[in-house]
Amino acid sequence: MNQEQFLANGGLDFTVSKRKIWYNDPVIDDFHSTSFYCTVNDTTSEALGPVRSAYTVKQNSELLKIVLDKMGQGNYNLEESKCGSFDHGRKVYFFIKYVTQSAWPGEQSENFVYALSSHDGSQRLVFGVCSQIHSCSNMFGVLMNDKEKSHVIKHTKRIENIDANGSLQRLVNDNLAGVASLMRKMHESNHIPTERFISDVKDLIANSQSSRLTQSYHQKRETLDTCVSNEMRDKGHSYYGLFNGITNYLTHQTGREDAFTYNLAGKGSKISVKAVQMIVEDMKMHGCLN
Repeated sequence: MNQEQFLANGGLDFTVSKRKIWYNDPVIDDFHSTSFYCTVNDTTSEALGPVRSAYTVKQNSELLKIVLDKMGQGNYNLEESKCGSFDHGRKVYFFIKYVTQSAWPGEQSENFVYALSSHDGSQRLVFGVCSQIHSCSNMFGVLMNDKEKSHVIKHTKRIENIDANGSLQRLVNDNLAGVASLMRKMHESNHIPTERFISDVKDLIANSQSSRLTQSYHQKRETLDTCVSNEMRDKGHSYYGLFNGITNYLTHQTGREDAFTYNLAGKGSKISVKAVQMIVEDMKMHGCLN
C-alpha cells in the first residue's frame, strides 16, 4: 500500500486551503476584508475554523510524510496502520504500526506510533505511543514524554522546519520501554490493591460517590465490574489485572461508534491515563515504586 492509498482508505485524501474572511456591510451592501482567515476543506467547501494570518496549512499528505520520515524507513508497516479524522475533518490522526513488539507481563504487545493534528488551529502536531496487547486487544495510548518539546509543533512558520528536528526513533523506543517496564512492575508488585482502591479506580468510569445513581450508572458499573473481575482472574489480582479491566471496558464495552478515537484522543484516553496515575501513586504509597 502506498501513501496515497493509505490516505484514501482513511478519508484523508482531501486538501485544505486558508482563505481570507470577509464580512457583509448591510448598510452599503458590500463586502469588507478582515484580518482573519478561515481554513476550508477543498473537497466539500466546508469551513473548518477561523485562524490567524500566522497559521500555516500542512496538508494531510505532508503530515503523513512527516510522521513516516520521523519513524524511519523500515520501522513501520502501513498495511497494519490506519488514519482518519473526527469533527468533520477539523482534527486528523495517524495510527502507524511500529515494527517492534514489547514484552508485557506474560504476553506480547503490538506497538504503534500515533500523531494528532488539526486543520482548525485547535490541535498542535503531537506524537504518542500506543500498545495493544494480544490476549484481548485492549488498547492503551499515551502522548510521548518529550521533555524538550522537540516534536510538539504549532501550525506556524516553525512547522516548516519540523523535518530538521530529528528522528522519533529514540523517543519512541524510550517511551515504549517505559510503558512496558511499568506494566511489569504493576504485575509483579507484592502489594495487592485493596477493594477500596479498586472501587476508586472504577469511579473514573462509573462514579459510585455520585449523589444520584441512575440506571445508566448501574449498567456501566455492572459491566465494568465484570471486565475488572475477568481480567484480574486471568492476569492476576494485581494492579496490572485492574488496569487491564479498565482498558477492556474502554476498548470493548462503551458501545461507542467512535471507540477508536475515543480511546486514542478522547475521554477514554484521559481515563486510562488517569487510571495509570492513580495506580502509580498507590504503588508509591505502599513502597512498590521508588
